Amino acid sequence: MAGVKLVNVSKVYEGGISAAKDINIAVEDKEFLVLVGPSGCGKTTVLRMIAGLEEITSGELYIGDKLMNDVPPKDRDIAMVFQNYALYPHMTVYDNMAFGLKLRKFTKPEIEERVTEAAEILGIRDYLSRKPKALSGGQRQRVALGRAIVRKPKVFLFDEPLSNLDAKMRVQMRAEISKLHRRLDATMIYVTHDQVEGMTMGDRIVVMKDGVIQQVGKPLELYNGPTNKFVAGFIGTPAMNFFEGKIRKERRLYFEETGGGVRLEIPGSYEPKLGGMAGKEVYLGIRPEHIQLDEGKKGGLDSTWPLKVEISEPMGNEVYLYFESRTSQIVSRVTAVIDPKPGTELKMYFDTTRAHFFSKENESSLSFD
Repeated sequence: MAGVKLVNVSKVYEGGISAAKDINIAVEDKEFLVLVGPSGCGKTTVLRMIAGLEEITSGELYIGDKLMNDVPPKDRDIAMVFQNYALYPHMTVYDNMAFGLKLRKFTKPEIEERVTEAAEILGIRDYLSRKPKALSGGQRQRVALGRAIVRKPKVFLFDEPLSNLDAKMRVQMRAEISKLHRRLDATMIYVTHDQVEGMTMGDRIVVMKDGVIQQVGKPLELYNGPTNKFVAGFIGTPAMNFFEGKIRKERRLYFEETGGGVRLEIPGSYEPKLGGMAGKEVYLGIRPEHIQLDEGKKGGLDSTWPLKVEISEPMGNEVYLYFESRTSQIVSRVTAVIDPKPGTELKMYFDTTRAHFFSKENESSLSFD
């Protein structure tokens, strides 16, 4: 296996359309790296440049220690798994998995050994004589994975491989691919627009927006310490709540929502970073699990506020409560002990010790270095 390194890599299409700008990523050998972001953010373009399917406009790409900019895709020793499986419908599962090896002039015994081994790993040995139309979506995706595995490449590339599957099968295949990574001890780069896939599968996550990397880190690093408002809102389900308002300095620091909305005390630990911002406009971000039913003042902070329930969504072991504030819709995730009717007023405690603050000017984090 081998690592992958992108140094100041950019992609500009005809007409000056920029799809990726100064991408710098160092993927460690045997790492599982996930590229996430909304549609059109450039993540698939980056993957296709690694594969050699898109020409690099500027910058350098290395696989291992070898510069790959001008190396043809077939000579890069990578295997790519696509969203649409890309199986040959007239071939059996065995022949689909063996096809690439036959083109590379592998011997029959070696082909049989590799295909059988991959089929065993993926649990599709009983389907080797079937054709793709006789398989479910999950089984077809396993065949596509098997076709990549038999190559024994240096790097595996995945381009939104689970987006065509139903919700239950996606969860199952996430686990399968994670197990496959551990079993093969391989370098894998995985593209998805689903941040849940990124959080559950990746050793590290690269968050992209408009062709630019916003943040790179381990899943919990991004969740607990987002560097800007975009990352904070993209990572996490339900998404982080955001409020527009000002920092107020009285005896203590307070956040006051624009238009006379929520007013929350800010913990003293934020004083070094926010103390000089009294009177300035900011965004306050707080995750749904940090807005709970008031059970008395927690930690002595004056951060309880009455809100009227707009919608209640029972999820089984928890309930999502939706409220309206002056500047946003608020989502709270509470344990399933209540199911209030719309219009019910509840006293909600905002755990501002877990709050995030972002600049109104450039949306960068004011809470973390």
